[in-house]
Amino acid sequence: MALATTADLEVSLLRPLTTTEKQYAPLLLDRAERLLETRVPNLQRNVSNVESYKRLVADVEAEMVARVFRADGSIYTRESEGDYSYSMNLKVASGLLDVLDEELSKLGAGGVYNTIMPETDGYARNRVKNYYHDNVGWTWVDL
Repeated sequence: MALATTADLEVSLLRPLTTTEKQYAPLLLDRAERLLETRVPNLQRNVSNVESYKRLVADVEAEMVARVFRADGSIYTRESEGDYSYSMNLKVASGLLDVLDEELSKLGAGGVYNTIMPETDGYARNRVKNYYHDNVGWTWVDL
């Protein structure tokens, strides 16, 4: 079940939901939560342990669904007629239920670049005094 409510969605949209939106909102919010669960490791554990993280997840879910509702059934990103033209900002109204890289970063996951910590044979540990390895990198400490 989604953490975000229809009230959170109305805050993201800055308007009340229409009758049709009220019908689809709970289903789309549930889909948004399932999508986040696949993209964010330990989402449920973090939600159950930290109240502020729970609210942040609800905000992200509401924004994901708000982008669908803001698109207003349109599949076009650009439209023009004569001298008049406009283009849709896909980060605001994509029409697709998806999570942005910025939102994943807020939740402590995803992003563009990832790092894999190398496994070494102990050469540095044996050559340097006060050496230790953590999840951030290699550190030499002067004691």
